[in-house]
Amino acid sequence: MKKNFKYIAFAALAVFSSCTKELDIVPEGSPSAQNFWKTKEDALKAEGGMYENYNAEDFYGRGMFWFINASDDMVTGRNKPEADNIKNFNRTYVGGGYTETQWSMRYAIIKRANDIIINVPKINMDESLKKQIIGDAYFNAGLVYFQLAANYGNDKAGVPIVTPETDASQPVARAKNVNENYDYIISLLLKAADNLPLFSAMKAADYGKAHKTAAWAYLSKVYLYKKDYANAAKYADMVISSGQHDLVNTGFADVFKASNNWSKEYIWSVVCTPSGGGTGWEVNFRA
Repeated sequence: MKKNFKYIAFAALAVFSSCTKELDIVPEGSPSAQNFWKTKEDALKAEGGMYENYNAEDFYGRGMFWFINASDDMVTGRNKPEADNIKNFNRTYVGGGYTETQWSMRYAIIKRANDIIINVPKINMDESLKKQIIGDAYFNAGLVYFQLAANYGNDKAGVPIVTPETDASQPVARAKNVNENYDYIISLLLKAADNLPLFSAMKAADYGKAHKTAAWAYLSKVYLYKKDYANAAKYADMVISSGQHDLVNTGFADVFKASNNWSKEYIWSVVCTPSGGGTGWEVNFRA
C-alpha cells in the first residue's frame, strides 16, 4: 500500500507540474500594458507607432489641406461639400469626410507620445537611443498640438491640453486661450531639442524622425504665431548658425528632386513612399 501510494503521489506531482508548465506561457497576440514597455524593441515599436496616422489619407494627403479652401491659396475644381462649406465659412458646418478626423487622429498621436514619455525612461537600454526616442515623442506631441492650436484655438479658447500625467478617466477642458497652448507646445519642443541629436549624427535608416534643428525650427514658428518675434528670430538664427543647413544653389527646381530629399535645405518632412512602406499620401508634406 505504501509503495502504491508513493507511485500515485509521484504521478500526481508529475501531472500537476506538466499542467503548471502548460499554463506558464508568454502572452501572445496584441501587446498590453502588462507585457509591453520591457525592451529596446518595445521602445522602437512605440516610436514607430507615433507615425502611423501620418500615412492616413485624411491626415495630410486629403485632410488638413482642405482647410486651405478658406483662403485664396486653393481652388477646388469639382463639387465637394467639405470644400464649399469651408470656402463659404459655413458656421453650421460640423465637418465630414476628410476634415472631421483631424482632431481625433492628432490626439491619438499625443496619447502615443505621452505613453513613450512615461514608460521608455524605465526601460533598461542604450541611453543615447532612449534619449532620441523620448525626444521624438516630445517633438511629435508638440508638432500636432501646434497644428490643433493653430486651427482650432483663438483668444477666447484653446484646445484641451492632455499631459502625460492627465487622468484619462476625467474630461479635459479647453485651454483658456491659444497662448496657453503655445506655451505648452514651446515646453514640449524645448524638451525635444534637449534630447534629440543633430541630423548629421543620425543613421540614414532614421531619416524622417525628429532631430534637434527641426525642433528649433518649429520653436521659431510657434513663437511667430505667439507674436514673440524676438524668440522667433532667436531660434531661426540657431537653425541657420547650426551649420546643418544651407540653400540648394544649383537651381530652384533641384530642391524638389528626389536626389535632394536629404540635402542641406532639408529640415524635416513626413517620410512615406511606395518603396518605403505606406501608400505615399504624405510625400508632399515638408517643413
